[in-house]
Amino acid sequence: MEAMLEARITELEAQVRALNEQLEDFHRAFEHSDEAVWIYDVQKHSIRYVNARFERLFGLSSDLLRHDPLAFLKVVVAEDAPFLHAAFSRVMQGDPIDIEFRVSYPDSSVRWLRMRSATTFDPQGEPARIVNRIVNIVSDLTALKAAQEAANELAQTLEARIAERVRALQRSERWLQQIIDLVPHLIYVKDGEGRYLLINRSAAATFGLTPEEVIGRRDVELQPSPEMAARFRAEDLQVIREGVTISIREEQVKFHDGTMHTLQTIKQPLRLEDQDTPVVLGVGIDITELKQAEAALKAVDAELRRSHEELQAANVALQNAARMKDEFMATISHELRTPLSSILGLTEALQTEIHGALNAQQHRLLKLIQTSARDLLLLINNLIDFSRIEAGDIFLQIETFDVVALSKLAVTRIAPEAENKRQAIQFAASCDQLLVEGDQLRYIQILLNLLSNAIKFTPEQGELGVLVENDAASATARITVWDHGIGIDEEGMAHLFRPFVQLDSSLRRRYPGVGLGLALTKRLVELLGGQIAVESTPGQGSRFTVILPLKA
Repeated sequence: MEAMLEARITELEAQVRALNEQLEDFHRAFEHSDEAVWIYDVQKHSIRYVNARFERLFGLSSDLLRHDPLAFLKVVVAEDAPFLHAAFSRVMQGDPIDIEFRVSYPDSSVRWLRMRSATTFDPQGEPARIVNRIVNIVSDLTALKAAQEAANELAQTLEARIAERVRALQRSERWLQQIIDLVPHLIYVKDGEGRYLLINRSAAATFGLTPEEVIGRRDVELQPSPEMAARFRAEDLQVIREGVTISIREEQVKFHDGTMHTLQTIKQPLRLEDQDTPVVLGVGIDITELKQAEAALKAVDAELRRSHEELQAANVALQNAARMKDEFMATISHELRTPLSSILGLTEALQTEIHGALNAQQHRLLKLIQTSARDLLLLINNLIDFSRIEAGDIFLQIETFDVVALSKLAVTRIAPEAENKRQAIQFAASCDQLLVEGDQLRYIQILLNLLSNAIKFTPEQGELGVLVENDAASATARITVWDHGIGIDEEGMAHLFRPFVQLDSSLRRRYPGVGLGLALTKRLVELLGGQIAVESTPGQGSRFTVILPLKA
């Protein structure tokens, strides 16, 4: 029996030594651990064990902890203290905890710690679950937290950069879409499967869709003609497989509305950075209207050729007509002017009574014959002059002359006509002499035409006259023929210088004429390098002003 007890004692002593060795191993491990370890005896409210790491992590002495087992709570950051107190209350109830919190040091530095706490129970306690001891293991998370924060910041930075790159890419895509949408031609990009990666508004409209509705779809889904879809696919595959650019001068394409259009298309391979297989870049130009215009142009060209032939024939006819007109005018000049000159000569001779005395009635009739003959001769001369001007066949004898003197001469020559209507004709000049270069006879003709008109449209006993002025500012001579006649309304002013037009049909009976005098006058003034202006008030009279450049 004693032997058995000794054996048992020896066995127990061996077990105790083994346990002590294990405890020493654990003690050495805890002492060299990077984690703080302490064991709190709840029943005795004392610290059973605390390692050296505790002082370094909490900045407190182990003696303080032994004196106050909850002293570590005093260095916890204020914001974390309530949470830690609540957690420690749970562990006192026997619940294990695994929490993270911060502690503050005297130098104001802060560290993150992780505490894992587990409990042991008093096997003899009543009730059964009475917490006996709490084992606390605390590790330093500061470096890990810093790494996590740095990783989070890096992740946020990367996310921000990625988001910005995505936004930039989206902006680029929008800009590219906006740019190609402005192009009236068809622009698109297809991948190796024939799906549209990019398409502008003009190209999408051929399908009756928006670009967004076309992206990701293929011609076989969109093209109303299966044959055309197959043809497009064959062209795309040729571009991709052979890596060549193909140019289609003209191809007929059916649009979504059933209309056929003529397109000029270029397709070429386009390599993207992230793809080994090239995509197809296509540009199509709708030349339907151009082809229609070409057809119309050919028709117009044929019409122009026909018109040109007709015009040539008309030119020949016009040349013949011009020749006949010249011959006719020459005949008029000879056949009419010659007898009129004779009539005027005979009437002047009879008025001198060289062939015998004449009574008043005979003088009146001779005067009427003479006036009519002069009017007819003037009309013939005007017709001939106007015809020559229109044909560019009039000759001017350019020389220097004094408009003051010639204007006064014109007034003197026209005065008898004014006297016949008992009209007062006046002459005034702002200077004694104004020299211009031109044809004297044509200038006299201009003034006589204007004065004849003034006499014609001024009632008996009315007034008219000529005013010659020097406009130094514009270096021109201004010759104004004025009257107190019937005047001209606004509608009449618009037709004033048109040939063979009289302002009012009712005037034709009261004031005979063919409406050629003013038209001829305007042409003659322009031939002399001048201008003619008119001011008129119905019922009050008119002012015709001839403006000629002075001699330099």
